[in-house]
Amino acid sequence: LLADQIDNEPSLVIVPRSLLFNWGAELDKFCPDLKYVIHHGPNRDKDLKAILPTDIIITTYTTAALDIQVFKDFRFNYIVLDESQAIKNPDSKRYKAMRLLQSNNKIAMTGTPIENNTFDLYAQLSFTSPGLLGSMTSFKNNFSIPIDSQGDIEAANLLRKLIFPFILRRTKEQVAKD
Repeated sequence: LLADQIDNEPSLVIVPRSLLFNWGAELDKFCPDLKYVIHHGPNRDKDLKAILPTDIIITTYTTAALDIQVFKDFRFNYIVLDESQAIKNPDSKRYKAMRLLQSNNKIAMTGTPIENNTFDLYAQLSFTSPGLLGSMTSFKNNFSIPIDSQGDIEAANLLRKLIFPFILRRTKEQVAKD
């Protein structure tokens, strides 16, 4: 792997297009010593060797999916998915592309981990912690159908217990003091 050839593995941050330049601005403000590259647009370099060394590569979900052949054989230190509900559909090309990415650590951040049904949660956790919730079929039979269709409190409590160690949840009251 290419990552074996460099001293420090960069991290990959994947965001919605609307947040692409915000991440750069926040890094400039709070981490001015970190070197980052925004990998986006028609003139982006498709050779990772050309943009290394860097600490962070910032790209969008669409660009990462389009350039999955560029990224899939590379090992990152961290992969951060911001607004990770963007991969909520485990049958989508976007989700399948994100699952091909390799890293030492994965973080998914979202304010809405479940928008439609429990499969939204399954998709995100299967990215960060593959195997934690079993196969899609077992998740569907053990959690999705019982919780979403039948309101099964026991299944919901078991799912809550399984995911609790992997979820950091903060309310608006804890974050926004104004």
